[in-house]
Amino acid sequence: MVILLRRTFSEEIKEELVKIPFGSRDEARSELLGFIKARGDFDVKKRQLVFSLHSFAASRRLLNLMKYISVPVVEIVVEKSHNIRKRFIKIMTEYSESFMQIDPFSDVALFVSFLRGLFLGGGSMTDPKHHYHLEINLFEEDVLLSTKKALKFFFNVNSGVVELPNTRKLYIKSIRDIMTFLEAIGVQEKLREIERIVTERRVISDVNRTVNFIEANAVRTAESTARQVKAIELIQRRMGLDKLPEDLRKVAFARLMNKELSLRELGKRLNLTKSQLYSKLKRIIKIAERFGDVK
Repeated sequence: MVILLRRTFSEEIKEELVKIPFGSRDEARSELLGFIKARGDFDVKKRQLVFSLHSFAASRRLLNLMKYISVPVVEIVVEKSHNIRKRFIKIMTEYSESFMQIDPFSDVALFVSFLRGLFLGGGSMTDPKHHYHLEINLFEEDVLLSTKKALKFFFNVNSGVVELPNTRKLYIKSIRDIMTFLEAIGVQEKLREIERIVTERRVISDVNRTVNFIEANAVRTAESTARQVKAIELIQRRMGLDKLPEDLRKVAFARLMNKELSLRELGKRLNLTKSQLYSKLKRIIKIAERFGDVK
């Protein structure tokens, strides 16, 4: 039986990044350095660089990248697991000092390539339908801080840092900054999908806020009307409405006969503005408070 697993949102982004053409050799070397900083381990005994990747798309990109800049692959191993989602691919190559002899923070093109390697090797993004969060595993503190600084300098992207027991993470939570980051490393198709999702979420949020406002306003109006009616009925029992000044008496009778009307609608019937009517009702409530609680 074949089980088809849905790809994660992160994997779909990485599938798109795999298709991006390589730039200059220096840009390719900078992208390789991103892979190294995210998922590279040095095997001292064998003098090998070992990449452990959970993403098949990232593994394919790394192999094509190594071929492009003539880096020999020593061995490829797919580690098995009871959970296929936890499988990872190990790619081994002979270590060379030349891998490290490039400064990815000196130039925007090199930095973009470096970011792409970082994200492919150790990055992930949650499905924006749920919430906005992008993160990259980065073990070396100096590289993490330099990346954070360069993101701000080159793209005005704000990022945060969190330290965990076995790793450090650079994370981005603002959807504007996430989209800027993805656009910088070459994402296009998924970026359009993200824009659509963000727009849909914004519309739904606006509708919910409007509905909540209307409901809250309706509750306030009902409570206010109930208080007005209670005050008028209390005056009616204790002293009689005929004892009120004529202008207040008209308002009191009108409110008792039209409990369902808003202040604006009731004001129109009495040829009063909303403000004038509200002021007269406040005077009625003030009189009623002499006889008891009208809250």
